[in-house]
Amino acid sequence: MTFGRSLFFNRIGGQMAILILISLLAIHAVITASFFLSHRGDAWGPPDEGPAQFVTVVRLIGATDPAERANLLAVAAKAFPHMDIRPAAAMPGSGELADPRLRHLGDRLGPGFAVEKLSTAAPNAAADGLAVAVKLPDGNVLTARLPSRSEPPLLGGPIVSTVLFVIVSVSLLGIWATRALRRPLSGFAKAAEGFRLDGDAVKLPERGPEEIRAVAKAFNRMSDRVKTLVGDRTRMLAAMGHDLRTPITRLRLRSEFIGDSELRGQMLRDLDQMNAMTEGVLVFLRDGQTREAATVVDVASSVQTICDQFADLGHDVQYQGPDHATLTARPDDLRRAVANLVDNAVRYGARTVVRLTAGDAGLCIAVEDDGPGIPDANKNAMLEAFVRGDDARTMDDRAGFGLGLSIARTVAEAHGGTLTLHDRAPHGLAARITLPAARFGTVKVA
Repeated sequence: MTFGRSLFFNRIGGQMAILILISLLAIHAVITASFFLSHRGDAWGPPDEGPAQFVTVVRLIGATDPAERANLLAVAAKAFPHMDIRPAAAMPGSGELADPRLRHLGDRLGPGFAVEKLSTAAPNAAADGLAVAVKLPDGNVLTARLPSRSEPPLLGGPIVSTVLFVIVSVSLLGIWATRALRRPLSGFAKAAEGFRLDGDAVKLPERGPEEIRAVAKAFNRMSDRVKTLVGDRTRMLAAMGHDLRTPITRLRLRSEFIGDSELRGQMLRDLDQMNAMTEGVLVFLRDGQTREAATVVDVASSVQTICDQFADLGHDVQYQGPDHATLTARPDDLRRAVANLVDNAVRYGARTVVRLTAGDAGLCIAVEDDGPGIPDANKNAMLEAFVRGDDARTMDDRAGFGLGLSIARTVAEAHGGTLTLHDRAPHGLAARITLPAARFGTVKVA
């Protein structure tokens, strides 16, 4: 029993074979039922026996002595009442011989017999079937009613049976495919799209045929390995960044004792740059894996605060938008993303405008500068980590490390939104974070 279940029920091939067998049994049951139903109440026997019996009876009557023909007709009337064989004085036929059935009967009766279609005035002409008048070799005439040959049952034909078999098989296979294949495959796609490194992803159910269960198990194991690999990488780089802080601090202290002020300044700037790079890498590694809970955030107030902070440092940063606009989001991540975009804007432009637009569908935060901008061919590449763009944005004493836009994009995507880069006229760049309200909640503007 265990082997049978493993062979027929737990594998896709076995399930398909069982469904085909069920289809065969079902179609044969339908054909058998239709055969018995179509023959129920049949008073005159199988369809092919009508013409053969009629030809035999007529030949027998023609070969019988006319004096004894009356007794034979009485016996034939009792044995074959459906033929309604009667003697006639003359040929009361209509003279019509075009019907191929008449020619067929004449050929089967043989020489000496003549067959015509019975005229409508004859007593049994209106009865069911083909009414004929037969002239015997001795000149006597008989009238009879030949039952019309019934067609074989509709469901008994080979073509119709094949069509029904195909319909039943395809229907059963379609139902099985929907349950056994489409749902698991849709689950695979949904699980792959919803895969996250923060532990929120749900395990793929391991059910269905053996092949589907094997794929689900492999997918779950792969997800665990990816999370483990990324976690190990993050912990390793975080440890390296933490350990780098100590020698950087020692170097900073030793640099203070350098007598040459210009050399000391260069050393301190290099150390500040190394420290900023270390902090930036650690922030980039943490983003996308934060476990910060989503809460109601006044996005407008947070953006205004960021603009004020940069303005206090001497940068020309202005805010344009509503005084209040709340959205359910992760506040620290969102502030970090906007701050990165503003910091990127003030590095390469003299004036920065932060625009906030909100509606029922969500909100958009646009950070616009009047810097050199980014060529269209490089916009997508600029969203990748450690990419600093063209010559206008190469690394110098005040340049970043190519992580600001990447971190902002990661935060936007974690909120179900997007980060896109657009050109400004006559020059400059507009970085837009679009956050849909459907991901976390409804936007409220005041």
